[in-house]
Amino acid sequence: MRSPWFLRATARDAMGEVVRATDWTATPLGAPSTWPAALRSAVEMCLSTRFPVLVTWGPGLTMLYNDGYREILGSRKHPAAMGAPLRQVWPEVWDDIAPLVREVMEHGRPTWVADQRLVMHRSGYDEETFFTYSYSPLRDADGTVNGLLDIASDTTHLVVEQRRVRMLAELSLALQGAPSTVAGVVSAATGLLDAGPDVVAVEVHLGRPGEAEVVGASGTPVAAPDALVAQALAAGRPVEDGHVRVLPFALAETDRRVGAVAVRLNALRPVDDQARAFTRVVADTVTASVTAALRLERQVAAVTRVSDVLQHAMLEPDVARADVATRYVPAVRDLTVGGDWYDVVELGRAADDEDDEQGGYRWDAGADAPTSGPLGIVVGDCVGHGLEAASRMGQLRSAARALLLRTAGPAEVLDGLDVFARTLPGAEMATVLCGVVDPDAGTFTYSSAGHPPGLVLHADRTVTWLSSGRGRPLTVPAGPRAQAVAPLTEGDVLVLCTDGLLERRGSALRERFGRLEAVLSEVVDPAASPDALADELLARMAPEGSADDTVVVVHRVGAPAAARPRRLRSAG
Repeated sequence: MRSPWFLRATARDAMGEVVRATDWTATPLGAPSTWPAALRSAVEMCLSTRFPVLVTWGPGLTMLYNDGYREILGSRKHPAAMGAPLRQVWPEVWDDIAPLVREVMEHGRPTWVADQRLVMHRSGYDEETFFTYSYSPLRDADGTVNGLLDIASDTTHLVVEQRRVRMLAELSLALQGAPSTVAGVVSAATGLLDAGPDVVAVEVHLGRPGEAEVVGASGTPVAAPDALVAQALAAGRPVEDGHVRVLPFALAETDRRVGAVAVRLNALRPVDDQARAFTRVVADTVTASVTAALRLERQVAAVTRVSDVLQHAMLEPDVARADVATRYVPAVRDLTVGGDWYDVVELGRAADDEDDEQGGYRWDAGADAPTSGPLGIVVGDCVGHGLEAASRMGQLRSAARALLLRTAGPAEVLDGLDVFARTLPGAEMATVLCGVVDPDAGTFTYSSAGHPPGLVLHADRTVTWLSSGRGRPLTVPAGPRAQAVAPLTEGDVLVLCTDGLLERRGSALRERFGRLEAVLSEVVDPAASPDALADELLARMAPEGSADDTVVVVHRVGAPAAARPRRLRSAG
């Protein structure tokens, strides 16, 4: 016969029927009528509150709990947990809670834990949970601790939600700080979402309808089946397979491209409505950044096309000579227009028999010059970058070409550019190297206005620096400009460049000059074509581009033309 206190206590809670139906005589607690006063009081308190409460008693800590605690047991542990030993019911978390149990049972001290992570197996699968709970001692009449009272709160929903909100904030910040390219956005997203507590892996797919491919993935593989991705893209809605979710997105503003974000969720958390909403926000955040990056790439591409046309119209002298290679590489910026420039001018044959006062020549520009004829070469660098610098560059290049075709020699060309640059705002401090190759005489006559020196690579791999004929940059007052003559022989390679090939942050200019000489003397093949030599120089000296525009002009000296009368025209 049940005791009146037991009937009264079990009538207050939805679990009362289960408590009454339990054969307590088959447990270490025995019949409820024999329970000590302390246990009775704890049971009455447990069954009179809706807060999750567990009462354990005796050496095996036999369990009795209310309806609130039943939720903690999941779908598999109840009702078998009623009257069972605590350790038998929770073997998967015993290592986590045992120290707290001992603190109560052996020392009589209550414990408190906030948001403790426990991986429970309560509904047929391992599940990540979080609990805030307190263990308190239950004492016999003589003060001996003979039981434990557990008052608990499942904080899993709150902890996981807060964790996901923090991750979304970190994702937004990472994408804001990422390079404004699709690759930069995808790299930032996949790096942050790799092996996280909620998203353990991610992939971003992008392409045309039916042709989307992976453009970025975390180190931990998603292992999303291709058919699942194709299904999501075809249906235009999220699909899932276990803990893998694929969320498609459309990029209507970017040439009708489509994409998808595939995520693998934490296998210790259920794929519930909370998880689905979270992955939707993740996908929307990544999609917004990818869309912005694609839009920017399209805008930059359009501007780049315009700037390319402008730069080439200003810069590119179409010299159809196999012995000359020219390269212009824009700075690592959005626009290709800049202030570095070059020109290669076929000058024709000499028209006089005597040297002029400066040791240069007046070339007969009207003559039909064979490809082996005299060659005027100019490289220069205007201060600044962008359209204004490019405009100044174009005017200086045009002036230099006109002066080359009219004046006696490189020094006089620079004198003329000095006069012109003083009338051109923004042309101050521009640097220029101007020279004339005379294959018949076997010489390179040159003058430098503050420009980096050129080099000659000989067939035996020795290098000669063209360090004479140097003077101040344009518009800087000084005396007459110097002019120098360097001997050239058949097979020599003349190399002129701007400082974009040389200057690097963190490297001394002397070191970079040494690097250029080493590349020429030890790496490149002097017998290679000028095109191959120019490409090799750029690949070795500026493999990742430069913060400044870069110009390279390479000329291979050919055999002198057959002896012919030479007529020099007066410099006057």
